[in-house]
Amino acid sequence: MASGEDPEQPRQPRNMQGLLKFAMEATKSEDAPNPAQLQPMDEERRRFLEEALKSLTVNVIEELEKAMNVLLDNESNEDAKTEAIETVIDYVQDMDTANDFLKVGGSAIIEPGLESPSSRVRSGTLRLIGELTQNSPFGQKHLLELNILEKLTQLLGCEPSVSQQAMHAISCMVRHYEPCLTAFIEIGGLECILACIQTDDEKLRIRASFLIANLCTEHEPLIEEFVKLNAVERVMAGLQPARSYDAKLETALSTLNLLTESKEGIRRCRASDTFKQKLETIVKLNEGKKECQEQLEYAQSLLKRCYSGEQEGADR
Repeated sequence: MASGEDPEQPRQPRNMQGLLKFAMEATKSEDAPNPAQLQPMDEERRRFLEEALKSLTVNVIEELEKAMNVLLDNESNEDAKTEAIETVIDYVQDMDTANDFLKVGGSAIIEPGLESPSSRVRSGTLRLIGELTQNSPFGQKHLLELNILEKLTQLLGCEPSVSQQAMHAISCMVRHYEPCLTAFIEIGGLECILACIQTDDEKLRIRASFLIANLCTEHEPLIEEFVKLNAVERVMAGLQPARSYDAKLETALSTLNLLTESKEGIRRCRASDTFKQKLETIVKLNEGKKECQEQLEYAQSLLKRCYSGEQEGADR
């Protein structure tokens, strides 16, 4: 956010989508308690609206070029660069614009952004990577060719604001795009994800667990790979029963349900002296609580799979 900008005010719109969001945020306090009766728009109001929209029309390429110039200028301060990244992110949320941005050399701002001494600029750059690559094979291929995956794994060890966004960027790059996932595995990426399971950063742990679960769902052979890397033991180490809904607990139980879809995963769970007791405690503390239904079901599933003699049928 630029210096002096009121954080309570909606961001100024830069495009039609932004205009709609701006208008909704700016007028939400005026909303009537009951639905309004829509009336046909008269010609005068229609002309006024058309002129207002025309006044907001901008040259997207020019705006992106301005933002890039700020980001590539060593004399630009942190606030200016942070605002410039936000400008780029606003525009590239449209996939066509994101692809055009990369085609005209927009990726030139990625590496300097990741190397910035400012955590705000690094965090913003990581968010931008997520926008450019999420569900976009074109963006994933383009950024894979920048060879930034190793740098992303290094940023997992930074302050929370950066490491959490690094995990998000990695997730966007490797999911649903096998060339990126293969390259990530080759540089030890799976081990990096697992290392995040045992950090003190709860949000990072949860994001790491979600990524493990998503990758195992997309690529079944990875279940065995994670098990070999002691994923079961790492997830179990942070497993703590809770009396109420706990996102960290639910994510851990969900991940263990995936990892125990192999015999070796089950064997490792059974080797723990405390795992069964923890599962039984979770069931006892969560029975009858609607908000805990999923973590209760995960715990019950693990008890059945690991300790009822039915584990032989879980092998794939």
